[in-house]
Amino acid sequence: MHQNSNSGMEQELFMISVSLNAEITGEDIDDIMCTALEGGICYWCGTAEVVGEYRGAYAHEQISRGGTLRLYDIESAETHELNRDKFLLGLRLFIERGHGDLVNLKNNRIDPADFDAECADMVVQYAVFGEIVYS
Repeated sequence: MHQNSNSGMEQELFMISVSLNAEITGEDIDDIMCTALEGGICYWCGTAEVVGEYRGAYAHEQISRGGTLRLYDIESAETHELNRDKFLLGLRLFIERGHGDLVNLKNNRIDPADFDAECADMVVQYAVFGEIVYS
């Protein structure tokens, strides 16, 4: 319960669940992945390797074009595969778990410029682990 400071009376609070849709383009995915690969995930991922043929000019362009990246853990022999479906799941979890403020509710768009290295790292971790493992 929350006390209303104006009236001195306690007011009951109610919790509601809100659903939101967010649009993301291939270019947005590329931008977030570039941020992740150029600094966001580098403290836990030693190498990111394109699986199969390059689908774009650079590794960060694989995901949006339906390709896969293999991420190598920096401290162990573990590898994790990242593809577009996993990326989109990671982005959804990132938003659901407290970062919905990065979605512009006016037009339901994600602006990748709002994603710093830490945010991009969290999206990738949610994508490959389903949770934040490294912090």
